[in-house]
Amino acid sequence: MRSLVTMVCLAVLVAACGRAPGSPVASGDYKLYEAVSDRSQIAVIDARSHNIERWLELGAPAPDWKRLYSIAGTSLNAVDPLTGAAVGSLQLPGYYHLPSVTMSGMPGGLSQNGAYIVVESFEDTPNGPPSASHFLVINTSLNSSPKRVDLKGYYAFDAISNEGGRLYLIEYVTRTDYRVRYYDVGAGQMYPNVIVDKANPSEAMNGVKLSGVPSRDGGYLYSVYARETGSPFIHALDLSGSPFAFCIDLPGSGYSSGDVAGPFHWSLAMTADGSHLYAANGVLGVVSEIKTDTNNSVPGVARSVHIDSGKTVASIFAQDVQAKEFGANAAVVSLDGKTLVTSGSSGIVSIDTAGLRVSAHALDNWNVWSLTLSPDGKLLYVLSDAGMLAEVSMDSRQVTATFNPHAGNPMDLMRVAAV
Repeated sequence: MRSLVTMVCLAVLVAACGRAPGSPVASGDYKLYEAVSDRSQIAVIDARSHNIERWLELGAPAPDWKRLYSIAGTSLNAVDPLTGAAVGSLQLPGYYHLPSVTMSGMPGGLSQNGAYIVVESFEDTPNGPPSASHFLVINTSLNSSPKRVDLKGYYAFDAISNEGGRLYLIEYVTRTDYRVRYYDVGAGQMYPNVIVDKANPSEAMNGVKLSGVPSRDGGYLYSVYARETGSPFIHALDLSGSPFAFCIDLPGSGYSSGDVAGPFHWSLAMTADGSHLYAANGVLGVVSEIKTDTNNSVPGVARSVHIDSGKTVASIFAQDVQAKEFGANAAVVSLDGKTLVTSGSSGIVSIDTAGLRVSAHALDNWNVWSLTLSPDGKLLYVLSDAGMLAEVSMDSRQVTATFNPHAGNPMDLMRVAAV
């Protein structure tokens, strides 16, 4: 979201810096990619030495992480994240930026197969929404001219289809009321009908997008939204060409109800086989399971449970807090699908997916920002709001190391890569 979020609650807990005396050093032979907001860069951190080895420009990674796309001036650049070496660039016809795809401001814009990327720009008006929105649909080979999309009004990127022909946009009617639109890139025209909720086609859509995850086959994009009034929900957008979406209501209330912290702390995690999606909110102590392999029926919540998500951390209230002040998506599922780990009201909570019961707590004094698994699924890396990193064994659930690389203000732990 480009706008400010008003009357929200920012949980703040300052964690101690550095490694505690006598605690073990990190055992994983990995590189950690941490995005930081104050530098607008990605720190590449060695998990053994705890040192920052190099920096990359903050950008959108391809799904296979073989390329990282960023914009400098009017140039779209692609680098190899492994080495930082430039692998291509494209001169843009003006100043554009990568779309923000999370509330914390993480950049995106790529199709699910990495073949296309979308950049955007806006014509701002004083004290009001943009008067016009501009997009470029670009083949990521960077060897062909972009396709331009110029629209009157305020539209924001939502998704691009794998073949680059269908651009999905959020058309903002008010600050929180929106409509989902489909632009046919090849024909150069907007699909005349609004994409509606297939289950409730007459219901208006409104809310603030927090984060999203794609289905394993790239056919759907699942995004979680918080509402000012009303329950949060998951917006399941069909990327196959069908002009429909599904809105899946989650437990809870809106952020104007008095509980201004909880509604903004929903995170999503998908199982490796793509059959189950979990929505977790540790501040509210709620976990919902959504079955996604529904054989073309409407996806919905299979079950929701309340969990013991840990002790409540100290909080402060603030007005006009920027969206980037909230943590990124903080939930992962083990590779075997048996354990969901999410941020709690403090620390992390491990949940047995068979019964949706809490099996372990860890890092009880941390305010957790982001979670990422190692490639083999044996280690969980945890990023706190104070920039601390922890390594946790997925087998024993024990914390094996904590350290502070002093990278800057954390946005997201984007990736854990084997050396």
